[in-house]
Amino acid sequence: MTSHRIISAAELRPGPATIVVALGARTLRSRVLIAVTEPHGLIKVAFESGDVLAFTPRCVVGCIDPVPPSRPRSRSPRHMGAV
Repeated sequence: MTSHRIISAAELRPGPATIVVALGARTLRSRVLIAVTEPHGLIKVAFESGDVLAFTPRCVVGCIDPVPPSRPRSRSPRHMGAV
């Protein structure tokens, strides 16, 4: 099951999660490549899509975590027998 959450921009870190940002006329859906917090509190984020945005610490974004791959089941026979 896919996990959807709302997080503050200050929590953004590079990784496999898709970040969703509403930008008025368009919506950005991309992964974070670089997230840097400036000394005055502004968070600058470079996305895999090539977009670079600056967020205030109070901004929030949508986060869609990828589904972890399921482990394949072992098909080996069970050993039942006397020793």
